[in-house]
Order: sequence, then structure tokens, then C-alpha cells
Amino acid sequence: METAAQEAELTAVKTRLAATETEVVNLEKEITEQPKVAFSAALTDSGYIESGNTELNLVFTKIITNAGQAYSSITGFFTAPVRGVYYFRFTVMDNPSSRYMHIMMYKNSERIMYLGEYDTDGTWNYLSSGATLQLEEGDVVNMVLPAGHRLFDDANNFSTFSGFLLFPL
Repeated sequence: METAAQEAELTAVKTRLAATETEVVNLEKEITEQPKVAFSAALTDSGYIESGNTELNLVFTKIITNAGQAYSSITGFFTAPVRGVYYFRFTVMDNPSSRYMHIMMYKNSERIMYLGEYDTDGTWNYLSSGATLQLEEGDVVNMVLPAGHRLFDDANNFSTFSGFLLFPL
């Protein structure tokens, strides 16, 4: 009787072990197949960027990281490779000398945020913010400089744009 109970317990343990091993294999597969998406790019080495009379799509040309190749340093657009929740962050700098500094973030041509600051002391100023966005595959996110404004960047990478996939949906 004791042997039968031990055999039943051993069978139950073997069944649980097999289920656990299958679950581990499935989790490992899910982790390795999950898309890896993260980028960070700086604006330019050329100093001031000015928008003139029209809005200017900002192209952050200096790639720091571009895992998954979802950010284009040619167009300035991040294109979501998978449906998911993403986090984006940016910092821009200028020496406005008693003028406004503004920046906008867009998702699929829809303005998500518009930030501005007015400088009164003529020192370097920064604007920095971030947003968590739910994106569908193919959605695009980009930064825009409003008409009549400027930003500054050089080899120190004062102005940056970054983003990464938090989790797929």
C-alpha cells in the first residue's frame, strides 16, 4: 500500500516536472522571440538648427543606440515594428537670448505635446520631457521644431531623442 502511494506521488511529481519544463521552454522562446527595440540619437554636430518660416521635422542624425533599427537617422521618424507600449524621451537645448524655445512631439502627424520656455537671462536652457504611447505596428513618432525657432547641438550631444519598447501587446 505504501509503495502504491509512493508510485502515485512519483507519477504526480513527474507530471508536474514535465509541465514545468514545457513552461520554461515556452518562456525562453517568448523571451528570445520578443522584439528588442531601443534607440537614442543626438541632433547634430553643426551648432544651431533653425526652422525658418515653417515647422521643421527634426532629424537626430547621430545614432547612439538603435537596437531593432526602428529609428531612421535619415527621416527622423521612429516607426513601431510591433504593436505595443513604448516610452519616448527628449532633451533639447538652446541659448535663446530673450526669446522663446519650443519643441513638439508627434504621433502619426498628431501633436502629442508642445513644450515651450521663455528665456530672460541669456543662458543655456533645456526642455526635457517624455511620454508613454500605445502604438500600432507602423505608427510613427517624431520631433518637430515650430516655425521661427531654433535649437543647438554639437559634439556634446545636448539635444537627444530616445525611445524603447516597454512591452508588446
